[in-house]
Amino acid sequence: MSRVWTAVAGLAVAGAVLVGTTGCGEVGHRILYGNSTERPKSNLEYQRESALRFRTVWANVERIRYKEEGGKPGLGATWRANAVATVGGKDYEVIIGPNSLGFPFGDSPPKMSTLPPSTPSMVLEVTYSDGSSEVIE
Repeated sequence: MSRVWTAVAGLAVAGAVLVGTTGCGEVGHRILYGNSTERPKSNLEYQRESALRFRTVWANVERIRYKEEGGKPGLGATWRANAVATVGGKDYEVIIGPNSLGFPFGDSPPKMSTLPPSTPSMVLEVTYSDGSSEVIE
């Protein structure tokens, strides 16, 4: 009897992994949602949304420079990218996405609560992964 339960558990885990990994890709999206007429967002559109989202929390962010195109790492994770955010004149390596507030990392990552207090900045300069840039007021 224990072999049956082991087999059932193994199939359940395999099914969960299959659904989790295919649900993140283009094929998985079509399987889950059908053929949508909505155009998928580009990485640059996600980068712009992410910069604006980061600015909602850290209004004094002066600059965001993307270090990579970004993407969805799998298993249902949302889009995110590595970037360098300049806040209060100091650079912080962060992982940001349109659905997240930012996650600092690096050799000695600061806690978000230790970043400088948020005071509004006039402009935000965003340098995208393709080298293009934009100034957002």
